[in-house]
Amino acid sequence: AAKSDLLTEHNRTQEAVATAGASLGGDIASAKNHLLAEHNATQAAVAAAHADAAEGLSAAKSDLLAEHNRTQEAVATAGASLGGDIASAKNHLLAEHNATQAAVAAAHADAAEGLSAAKSDLLAEHNRTQEAVATAGASLGGDIASAKNHLLAEHNATQAAVAAAHADAAEGLSAAKSDLL
Repeated sequence: AAKSDLLTEHNRTQEAVATAGASLGGDIASAKNHLLAEHNATQAAVAAAHADAAEGLSAAKSDLLAEHNRTQEAVATAGASLGGDIASAKNHLLAEHNATQAAVAAAHADAAEGLSAAKSDLLAEHNRTQEAVATAGASLGGDIASAKNHLLAEHNATQAAVAAAHADAAEGLSAAKSDLL
């Protein structure tokens, strides 16, 4: 009867170990899926930021090309005017050209600054994600170690109970033999 009880207790212990292992495995898989989704979202945000920056530069180039074409037309029109008008128009167009060049340089600087800021934000997000992964891993590792220690202690207690039951049975048989003798 003692062996049956201990065998039953041992089976319950084995089931508890299996259940705890499966639960911890599920928690780890869930944490990995969550972090993978966050990583994918970060990658998508990087791609979107690059696409927005490229689209902004393309639009700025189109606007500047249209402005250049208008300037060329104005030059052609001014060429038909008198020398004084041409000189005045050239000065005006040179000033407009310089302003256009300055606008191009400013647009490039703004785009570069925007990309740099986006990269900094994404790097900070990446670092926070890495920290979250490390923290989740450490927490799960601690839970697993705690569960193992608890099950080991329970196993040791079961082993001790088995040994004590065997000792009691041996002592009882010895006493019975002595009495019968």
